[in-house]
Amino acid sequence: MPSALPPSAKPSHQLLYLIYGKQDVYRREAKFSILTALAQLKQGESLCIRVMTDRPQDFIGWPVETIELDEQTLTQWQGENGYLHRRKACAIAQGLKLADKTLFVDTDTLFLKSPHCVFELIKPGQYVMDEFEYDWRYVCKRPDYLKLGQHLHSHGVSASNSFKLYNSGLCGVCASDTGLLETSIRLIDEWTQGSFDIHTIEQIAISFAMRGKTVRESKKIVHHYYAEKRFFHAMQAHFFSLHGETFGPELVMRCLDVPQVKPVPSAWQRLLIKWKLRKQRKHLKRVGRDLLYGSAAPENPYYDVCRQGWWESASREIRGWDEAEQKQFFGTHGTGWPEQLPRPAKPADEQAIVEYLQKRRA
Repeated sequence: MPSALPPSAKPSHQLLYLIYGKQDVYRREAKFSILTALAQLKQGESLCIRVMTDRPQDFIGWPVETIELDEQTLTQWQGENGYLHRRKACAIAQGLKLADKTLFVDTDTLFLKSPHCVFELIKPGQYVMDEFEYDWRYVCKRPDYLKLGQHLHSHGVSASNSFKLYNSGLCGVCASDTGLLETSIRLIDEWTQGSFDIHTIEQIAISFAMRGKTVRESKKIVHHYYAEKRFFHAMQAHFFSLHGETFGPELVMRCLDVPQVKPVPSAWQRLLIKWKLRKQRKHLKRVGRDLLYGSAAPENPYYDVCRQGWWESASREIRGWDEAEQKQFFGTHGTGWPEQLPRPAKPADEQAIVEYLQKRRA
């Protein structure tokens, strides 16, 4: 089968990850992302994978080269303004020294095709980012962007001559792009002085540094599930509980059994749910949809463990209501199915959903 490339002084390509801290969920994210990258390699392809981490022991036996990060380095990378995601830009900048082409990947990323499909898009003066998100002209007037807008105005940027903002969940650059990352880090430091309202300043800085250059998107090659983590975390926890974390060819192949999309009912079921909820107020429609979507998820062992992801969305919505509205929704005793909503397709789910919502409410 295709394999990871043994560590070398400076390979032509490298897949680069950054992971720190002791949370199991991020370790599983990284390992599962690595498995999908290896599973998508074509016959004869190899891959150099490097992981920058403060816990290299977590990757013993895995076909990766670990670059150990100590607490001093992580603190330094966070910068004087305490901006956590500055570390990503610093990791990419450091990684540039280790390969001709670097593909930095957030841990919450699945490969749908061979990573080499992305490497082919990386060229001097041509970058790869996860996907286009929005144009500055559309967000510059939002309250949380006003302070950043003042900084950009000093660089001559306004709504009339704006630039594209990309999600940096995946970032492909060349060894010659040191200046690009140095500019990005300098902008991050400038834009995070004092308080800052935007947690994505890092990707805005990289996008700004890339303005005027060719940027290609990778969204058809990878799936960056940053907005759907609750579903994939449940599936990945189930995967590793079944198969363990000891690396082997079998683990690579088994990762393909895990769905690459969140559980969504069939088109017919979605239409039926929409019809049943047609007379409800908007906020009840959202709650009803999420509860019924979880119950009507397609049959799959991995979807069975993440139906609560839908129910959690409904729970968050309910917890945002005032106390009187919550009491009306749950009824006097709070143990029966809410009268305002149609019942789920699976009768056994009624009690399971009510218990879940009450537990989260408490």
